[in-house]
Amino acid sequence: MQRPARRRSWTRLAAPALVFALVGLTAAPTLAAPPAQSPDSNQQPLTDGCQRSDAMQLTVTSPEWVYVNRADVLQHRLAGDATAGRQTVEGTVDDTHPAGDDLYINHDYNDLDIGVKPNPAYAGLAATGNGGDLGLEWEEALVPQWAWPQGGDGIKASGSWVWDCGHWGNGPADETGLSELLPYDPEETLKDLANPGTIRGEQTELHPLYELATFRKDAAGFLTGVHGARDLQHLDVWISGDGGPALASEECSLYGVPNGSAFSPACNRYRDVGGTYTYTMNLGPAPAAGSRIVVDPVEVHPETDAALRSVPVKVTTDPAVGTATVSFTLPHGTPPERYGISVFAGWSKAPRAVAHVVTLKSITVNATLDGPTEPNINPVTSPTSQQGNQVLHEQTPDPGEWVMFAQVNGHWWQLPPSMMSAVTAGTTYQLDHTWQIWLPAGVAPTIYVSGRECDIPLINCALDQYGAPPRDPANPFSEAGFNDKPGRIEFGNTGLPLSPGEWVYQPVVNPVPTSTSEDYSDAACGGPCYSVDVTAG
Repeated sequence: MQRPARRRSWTRLAAPALVFALVGLTAAPTLAAPPAQSPDSNQQPLTDGCQRSDAMQLTVTSPEWVYVNRADVLQHRLAGDATAGRQTVEGTVDDTHPAGDDLYINHDYNDLDIGVKPNPAYAGLAATGNGGDLGLEWEEALVPQWAWPQGGDGIKASGSWVWDCGHWGNGPADETGLSELLPYDPEETLKDLANPGTIRGEQTELHPLYELATFRKDAAGFLTGVHGARDLQHLDVWISGDGGPALASEECSLYGVPNGSAFSPACNRYRDVGGTYTYTMNLGPAPAAGSRIVVDPVEVHPETDAALRSVPVKVTTDPAVGTATVSFTLPHGTPPERYGISVFAGWSKAPRAVAHVVTLKSITVNATLDGPTEPNINPVTSPTSQQGNQVLHEQTPDPGEWVMFAQVNGHWWQLPPSMMSAVTAGTTYQLDHTWQIWLPAGVAPTIYVSGRECDIPLINCALDQYGAPPRDPANPFSEAGFNDKPGRIEFGNTGLPLSPGEWVYQPVVNPVPTSTSEDYSDAACGGPCYSVDVTAG
């Protein structure tokens, strides 16, 4: 993320020197080293507890997530190691997006999905069915948007290393159409055991996270005492002990407690995140004679717990190799603890940066995917056609319920929920949201927009933003439909490059009318579901 010309209203720690004193606090136990070999996606998920039944997951009688090497994790937990089951990955982000769909039974809100290409030392965290990537997930209401990465960023993240039991490549090998609803998906599982690779098998992921550290690509901006904006390094760190319902579900599964027992002590959504955290920012070699490394005072975000805002942060620079190492120790307090900082460092004579201004002027909703005239693409009731009797119509009229996010070069912004959770077709909504950013010379600004409908039970779109309260079982969101897809404006999995001027962008219409891919506008809109008006300069 590029640093804006204007400072954001974060707390600045007084810093007369580059090195801050660390107090002696207890560090967390060392996490297990990443495995040298990837776990097998075809058989190991079954021994770890996945039960391959969509119907059972919907009724919360089968786990959605289970720890990888569950027996070992349980043994270490019973021996007193509270960190068993956690892992850390370092690598490069290849995709970040708000999820278009999530199982409403065990989510308060939708997930933030991050795809990572692990560095070689961490490649063993990705199971054989992962295709080399490792997915990271955390409910978006638990992660402030300044901490969200974008494609191309470096990342260090920690969380529960689990199997995603809800997706095993189910469907293609099921000739009956019913096997995936039965325990252990008997038709496809038996075929796969006889001929490994018939189905993909489950994938591993870190879900939920508790540590998300992002090294921003193309970072630029101002450093204290340095004349003019320069290329620099930017580190964002968010740590939180709130794992949401996903963590509670995993803990239930670990101890053999039914997932529906939300009030069991074994099903805790919070965990201790105390310990020492260390990050190395790579500044590269000195760009010119007489260059010196400058580190700005650490910026503490307002989401940080008041008791943690004075935690000392140590920043040690090494001009010989061009690095700045950041470390701090969080106390073992009462979960959930929340801590967020940003660190900016760079060479005093780094290349000059270029200013850009991008404004998201408005969004025009062409069709809401709600109301009796706009069908949704329910895969149960209309799996083969969008015509005639195969079309399922929503039972409620406009307005439609949408959740929308946009980002410019990694600066994320949520379109106002008060506006987007009640949209009507044919309406243009004025936004006038401006990003003022600095980028290295030759790097173009980019725009990325992601939308989803919210027509499933229990997840209330109007509250779906950082800091939203856990849903109230006594007052559930009553919409009972199917989440359609307004689509994304993107270039691959990243932002669309912007040229100077004013432009109108819209998502691509899904070329397969019955598909529900999140990247496309549903064909049910009769064209792009929305368009945005953007200016860049």
